[in-house]
Amino acid sequence: MTVSQIFLVVVSGLGVIHGLFLAIFLGTSNKGNSLANRLLSVLLIVLSFRIGKSVFLEFLDNLDAKFIFIGLGTMMAIGPLFYLYANASADKSFRWTNKQLFHFVPAFCAVLFGFWIDENDLKTLSKLIFLFLFLSYYGHYLWYLIKTKRYISNQRKAGLNDSTFKLLTLLFYGLLIIWVAYVLNLFDESIPYVVGPVLYSIVAYVISFIVISKGYLQDIDQEKYKTTRISEEQMEHLFSKTVELIVNQKQFRDPELTLKSLSATLGVSTQVLSMVINQKSEKNFNAFVNHYRVEEAIRLLNDAKHKNLTISAIAFEAGFNSISSFNSAFKKQTTLTPQAYRQQLPK
Repeated sequence: MTVSQIFLVVVSGLGVIHGLFLAIFLGTSNKGNSLANRLLSVLLIVLSFRIGKSVFLEFLDNLDAKFIFIGLGTMMAIGPLFYLYANASADKSFRWTNKQLFHFVPAFCAVLFGFWIDENDLKTLSKLIFLFLFLSYYGHYLWYLIKTKRYISNQRKAGLNDSTFKLLTLLFYGLLIIWVAYVLNLFDESIPYVVGPVLYSIVAYVISFIVISKGYLQDIDQEKYKTTRISEEQMEHLFSKTVELIVNQKQFRDPELTLKSLSATLGVSTQVLSMVINQKSEKNFNAFVNHYRVEEAIRLLNDAKHKNLTISAIAFEAGFNSISSFNSAFKKQTTLTPQAYRQQLPK
């Protein structure tokens, strides 16, 4: 092994060790948002295993096929963990339920495949199967990154605080950099495979430094509104006015309604209004408004006068500005899609 190879092993190996120590710290810490910390801890453990596999693959000959494909299979857990971590960090009402486990079904199947495959299968199975697998691994990872980035952006518009937004954005770009490094390696043999682990190490150190120096983890959840001063009586009054506008005056039917526009109407800052809605309803702004939009959609679906309206028309009538957000909010609240809900109504 050359001096440069030894250097790369040390750098990437230290990155993996650093990630594991940070995972242990987060998993045992009682500060900040405990659910978010534990999800991030598991994410770091999965990343460390995935990156560790790459280090072994680069510098060891005849690495067992099972180990290689189990490592690839764990990649399908990275996206869901990041998505759930973003939910737990940004939404105070988010709770872990068994339904979240469905996010990990692809990862479970991929890891089982890793345990099943052996060296002979590498020679006998069609190359198309392996092409499909690699596209699935990397496509799944990217799809969840995009899904999470959209979620973060929507939460930002709804009043997500700066610290949480910056932390989630940092993690997004860090995970994206790692994804790009591995994908480039698949298509260009001039890029060493160990570039992925080295980039991971750099990303881990940089993000850790920024997070610790800025105190982002401590700012999530309990410290979210530490600079906001408002009495309980003022909160009750403001929440009452909010309910009056959104519910009684049916402003939830306005698809252009935002935290910023509502706070301007009420004459308060977005931070104050966000805090009041979170603490009084245990929902963030989007979830709070969408709850009443879904209730309105249910009313319309049950009303015989509107039986000829399409699902799209009902979505826009209730205040949603896209079918995808309508379907997502409706299913989250009722466990059914709008179409499935309509089909089970009595004729």
